[in-house]
Amino acid sequence: MKIFVNNVLFNLVKPDEPLPTEGISLPISHVEEIINLYNEVTNAHVHKAMQYNFISSNYQELKALIQQHFNVVYAAGGLVVKGNQILFIKRLGKWDLPKGKIDKGEDKKLAALREVWEECGVKAKLTRKIGSVWHTYIQNKINTLKKTTWYEMICLDDSNMRPQSEEDITKVKWVDPSERAKMLANTYPSIVYIINRWNQMPPLKENF
Repeated sequence: MKIFVNNVLFNLVKPDEPLPTEGISLPISHVEEIINLYNEVTNAHVHKAMQYNFISSNYQELKALIQQHFNVVYAAGGLVVKGNQILFIKRLGKWDLPKGKIDKGEDKKLAALREVWEECGVKAKLTRKIGSVWHTYIQNKINTLKKTTWYEMICLDDSNMRPQSEEDITKVKWVDPSERAKMLANTYPSIVYIINRWNQMPPLKENF
């Protein structure tokens, strides 16, 4: 479970996972230890590292206990590919990938495709799952934990491409590899993580 708290990664390590070499690794005996650190990072912006690795003998129980301290919401999004380009959106001054909350009873894959269409005016075909990340934010003084499931997609039709202004999106742009570093310098750590994860995946087969 990877939770992005502002620019800091809270990495809950599974018992069978190798211990990461990055960041500070902390054995955890109680969920309050994580919540206290979360409060320090969010309220006082105090952190000794950009990544904390939490080690526990009971991963699933700790994961469930963390969620009990938040209002949990679920979202889905797409990394849309056209040739060697990726579809980016600009929202509230930062570059992002299209995503949004999953409607009640909605399938995650269909939600991801719907969000790409609504936010960008692009029709796409889902190819494979990239992964899931969590991030925190405070809305109406409520600590919220959002899980976003990301899918790779290929563009089918971008003839109606336009930003969804009512969602504060000001620009939709196909980005070449040469421009990607500029976008990643002004985006969120969770987006950088997903794009890096996607870069490590094997190339798509020709029949896609």
